[in-house]
Amino acid sequence: MTNKRTFTILTVLFLAVVPNLHATKCSNAFLKGTYAYSSQGFIQATPDISPAGFVPWIQTGVAVYDGHGNILSGTFTVTTTTANNPEGSFRGTLTGTYTVNRDCTGTVQVDLGDGTLFNFDLVVQGPEKHTYTATDPGFFLSVYSFQKVVGEKETAETQ
Repeated sequence: MTNKRTFTILTVLFLAVVPNLHATKCSNAFLKGTYAYSSQGFIQATPDISPAGFVPWIQTGVAVYDGHGNILSGTFTVTTTTANNPEGSFRGTLTGTYTVNRDCTGTVQVDLGDGTLFNFDLVVQGPEKHTYTATDPGFFLSVYSFQKVVGEKETAETQ
């Protein structure tokens, strides 16, 4: 009888604890500091640039998160071919906002400062790493991989 009672008590306790072991507890605070990123994919192009209707592109840069839902600053370099930029590369700066849900998913909106906004779905893999996927029309296979910069101070306020 004691074994059945002990088994029942342990089973109930185990079942009460197991959901908490797998429960994620992400928040905006998970993204704080400077992150380097890279991406590649395809963007839509006019027929004079590509008869296929798209061209490949690559991008790299950095983004500074404040831990409160804001991208304070960032830089990017993109290489592609477009009618506006036949040289293939251009650089710029960015700011933005983000939301990290408790389940470590979220959204990001990046602002290039000229009225151009880009939207992304976000998956946080931990405070050191996360990914974006473009959700705006015209982007294909654009997955951004972010990694926290080594040696970065823990407080975004010092930047």
